[in-house]
Amino acid sequence: MKLNELKKGETAKIVKIGSIGELKKRLVDMGVTSGEIIKLERNAPLGDPQEYIIKSTGIAIRKQDAKNIEVEKI
Repeated sequence: MKLNELKKGETAKIVKIGSIGELKKRLVDMGVTSGEIIKLERNAPLGDPQEYIIKSTGIAIRKQDAKNIEVEKI
């Protein structure tokens, strides 16, 4: 499944980060790597971006970019 398909409060393990150019490098620098656990904390008022918790840090990822991150629900 894709990261953008998670519901609020659900947790998943990152399986693969697709080709999203320069953003991929920035996400990896922030700890978004294969094998890490990520949780959807909340949505912005209009639904985009979404806030995720990874390694006790909140990061905002646009839904468009989250479609390129493959996860496995746990």
